[in-house]
Amino acid sequence: MTDVEKFVRRQVARWAARQQLERNQQRQARSRAGDISYGPYVLISRERGAGGHTVAELVGKRLDWQVYDREIVDEIAKKTHVRRELIESLDEQDRGAIKDLIASMFAQEGLDETRYEYQLRQVMLALGHHGYVVIVGRGGHFILPSQFGLSARLIAPLKTRVQRIAAEQKLAFEAAQTEVDKSDRDRAEAACHYFHNDIHNQLLYDLIINTEAMSAKATTETILTALHQKLGVAPTGEIGRSDSKNGAC
Repeated sequence: MTDVEKFVRRQVARWAARQQLERNQQRQARSRAGDISYGPYVLISRERGAGGHTVAELVGKRLDWQVYDREIVDEIAKKTHVRRELIESLDEQDRGAIKDLIASMFAQEGLDETRYEYQLRQVMLALGHHGYVVIVGRGGHFILPSQFGLSARLIAPLKTRVQRIAAEQKLAFEAAQTEVDKSDRDRAEAACHYFHNDIHNQLLYDLIINTEAMSAKATTETILTALHQKLGVAPTGEIGRSDSKNGAC
């Protein structure tokens, strides 16, 4: 069994336990989008070198929520048996609602139903339905209803981001700049190709945070404050004193 398979199974078990406790309380009281409930969740969009992964891990730790970065989401989307286990964690009505919603998305946006894009949306909607997750990248803010989560974008000046990548990966400045430039282009092109949208559209996000002069801890606290104000969700843990710098990824 792969690490991702174990990861998904643990998370499905956590969702099942949480839903059992909430079945007649909080979860039924939450608003519904169409025929399926969503959230809560935190969606983190980030520029390369702005510290997105580090901040996502800290947010997840404070909330006791699972973090799904782009590699994990991709592997779930591509591996049939892992994706099936995630989808089967939904009840039959919600599976049907997600299927109908994806079909509607493709029809409204004039998209071809490519295998990966369909699977990606299926995985993101399932994760968003279960809630209590932090999702890094993969167009979560394009796919999931904004009213049931918080969407944050982390940015920083190009020079700062290049310096972080160079230090993290022990690269020359020029090599790091090439990597960052390529990442910026790839992410902008993916948003355009898969979601027909502009990743730089400021109205897509609840928060845009410049991490140049902000530590990972300060950035995390800003996100948690906004989440509490928007959805009433409060953190459960503490951030260690040593979390003082933003990571490169």
